[in-house]
Amino acid sequence: MIQAEKNRKRRSSYLPISIGWVLKIVFALAGFALWGWGFVAVVAGLYIGFKFLKGVLSCLLSLLILAVVITLLITVIFSIL
Repeated sequence: MIQAEKNRKRRSSYLPISIGWVLKIVFALAGFALWGWGFVAVVAGLYIGFKFLKGVLSCLLSLLILAVVITLLITVIFSIL
């Protein structure tokens, strides 16, 4: 029984590359063929921009959470006194 469950959980595909990667490569080649280096520049800019924006938003969210925790601590401490 355990062996049957183990066999059922195996992936059915042993391809070295996933369908998602194939689609990304096809879209990138089609975009380059249609629009040239401008397309490559826009895609690279978006990729770098999203990485940068994700880091900035993560930092701002951490600062916001820290400010809320400090405000709650100050409120609790001074409400007891």
